[in-house]
Amino acid sequence: MPRPDRQWPAQPAVNFLMHYVSRLMLVLMLLATCMPAHSMPLPLTQEVRTDHLTSRFVASETVIVPGRVLRVGLLLEHDPHWHTYWKNSGDSGAATRLDFALPAGFVAGDIRWPVPERLPTGDLINFGYSQRQLLPVMIQVPSALEASEATLTLKADWLVCQEECIPGEATYELTLPVAGHSTPDPRWAEDFARAEAAQPKSAKAMTASYTIADGLLHLHLSGALPADIAERWLLPETPQIVSNSAMPEWHQHASGWVATLPLSDYYHAMPTRFPLLLAGPKDAFRLVALPTTVTDNTAAPAPIQAASLLIAVVLALLGGLVLNLMPCVFPVLSFKALGALQHADDRQALRRHGFFYTAGVILSFLVLAGVLLALRHAGEQIGWGFQLQEPRFVAALALLMFVMAMSFAGLLELGAGLAGIGQRLTEGAGDRSAFFSGVLACAVASPCTAPFMGTALGYAMVQPAPAALLVFAALGLGLAMPMLLLGLVPALARRLPRPGAWMLTFRQLLAFPLLLTVVWLLWVYGEQTSALNMAWLLAAMVLVAFGLWWRQQSSLAWVGLLLVLAGVAAPLLSPDAAIKDSRPAVQEQAEAWSEARLAALRMQGRPILVNMTAAWCITCLANERSTLATSEIQQALQRSGVAYLKGDWTRRDPAITRYLQQFGRNGVPLYVLYPASSEPRLLPQILTPALVKAALAELASTSPPVPPTGDSK
Repeated sequence: MPRPDRQWPAQPAVNFLMHYVSRLMLVLMLLATCMPAHSMPLPLTQEVRTDHLTSRFVASETVIVPGRVLRVGLLLEHDPHWHTYWKNSGDSGAATRLDFALPAGFVAGDIRWPVPERLPTGDLINFGYSQRQLLPVMIQVPSALEASEATLTLKADWLVCQEECIPGEATYELTLPVAGHSTPDPRWAEDFARAEAAQPKSAKAMTASYTIADGLLHLHLSGALPADIAERWLLPETPQIVSNSAMPEWHQHASGWVATLPLSDYYHAMPTRFPLLLAGPKDAFRLVALPTTVTDNTAAPAPIQAASLLIAVVLALLGGLVLNLMPCVFPVLSFKALGALQHADDRQALRRHGFFYTAGVILSFLVLAGVLLALRHAGEQIGWGFQLQEPRFVAALALLMFVMAMSFAGLLELGAGLAGIGQRLTEGAGDRSAFFSGVLACAVASPCTAPFMGTALGYAMVQPAPAALLVFAALGLGLAMPMLLLGLVPALARRLPRPGAWMLTFRQLLAFPLLLTVVWLLWVYGEQTSALNMAWLLAAMVLVAFGLWWRQQSSLAWVGLLLVLAGVAAPLLSPDAAIKDSRPAVQEQAEAWSEARLAALRMQGRPILVNMTAAWCITCLANERSTLATSEIQQALQRSGVAYLKGDWTRRDPAITRYLQQFGRNGVPLYVLYPASSEPRLLPQILTPALVKAALAELASTSPPVPPTGDSK
């Protein structure tokens, strides 16, 4: 039987156990307080897998600190041999774009682009990124932030390419808590560090300038230049200035070094500043070169040549003269000719009529050009005819032309009230009428592009304001020339028919081309908005006509005035007038143009025909109806294996504006034919089936055969 003194007492055992448990808990608590913050749950990061690319929206911190800068970025993991593009994609491709939707007070900066790789594809050189790459962005967080967390939304789109190109896009959300101190996220620390190390270095100790002469750009560098400068290459941030495939030729001279590069085949104007990277195998410096006059013999300056300006002025004058034959201008010219006939025997009155009409045209062109230049200087991507891209302007012009047509037809007699102001300003033979008829001629002529105009306007848009305004004044003078010559050349005035009863019939006849102009404007308005809005504009015209008729028939003239005002206000104040979610559908044989689709087809070696058009461009519509949309040309495109891309500039589209500028153009139409393996060529602004077929035949003789296809997608 066991001895009692050898048994374990119950109470001491419990005390012993509690002692060690309490010490264990104390140790665990101390460990918990010492654990690093990243052992806490990390923010969820959405991973998106698209064609040959995995992407994430990531942040360098696990929390948001009020008043501090938050580093975020789009992390791209490319499949082997695939790549996306830098801010200047090079000879083809399209840059990755990021669009943030942030809480109130948050401000996102631009992408801090790491130094890109040179990516050769055949004879083309592109700039971009492969493997794993972070595109960082700095977000300024407001100091006053009461929420416990904030959600950041990013929409990104890109073009990922190997031998073929595939556009992609994704939308991400990242929710982070708000805290008083920063906490790094270890998952992305290496990516942010690598992206920061790949940023171009500042070049404050260097100076850069450039000149252009004889098809070459000469970059002059001086200051504290790197020792291996003769082995470095240039990465231009601005596209279409220098050739991307050529390596610079370096020459040393007394004040530094000169790098010479051939100009791009798309070069059309000397930039006011030329940012670029001076890149080497280990680092890159960012410089901004300014144009200058050189004192040595390495190159000559490239100022605006007087001969070039004179050529542009002559082309603008001829283009304005041809504008008078356009369907949108001819009705205005016709009823002004009718007013001039009233003074066919009074040479002095006829001369005054021509001068005031010319003054109205030229002044309107200068005002329109001034607004256009100011908006472009402010960063707006717009071009010639931009006011016709605003549906409310189109609606107002349609209402005015409709009322004038009704008056010409004798169905309405406008009185002295508000409703008759527009008619009194343009109809008749007085100085005021002549001047405002010139204003109206400018308004309806601006969406048209006549031969000779494209080159002149493209030149004007990249020149200083005085030279640009001189070109636009020449365009207005060309438009006003027929009326001006009637007053200045007696022989022309003597050939005018004598006034008589026939003028009333002719006046009524002119109502019909005005109505056709109204039909065109209605169609443009419907293309910009919707068929329902077009119906409302038609109803507004009926209401305006009824209001004017009521004023003539009733003593309650104020009722008619209210009806007129209601009819005018309905389309102008409509909240839907400026919005249309979908663009007009292109015809079945055409693909919608985009930078990404054009780049993808170029990478595939496909021949391409690009048609840049707009619903308000009469020349564009005439070319499509007579040539491009015919079965004869569509079948020729299919037989030749030519992809047909159609860009719609009816509403503002900065991408199309940039594309037009690549070819020195500032308006539509623009027709560009891309052979499979050589430089693009421009087709004339007036097309014929024979001309297009000849261009396609020449394309077939100089390009490798491409299998015909009925589906270019």
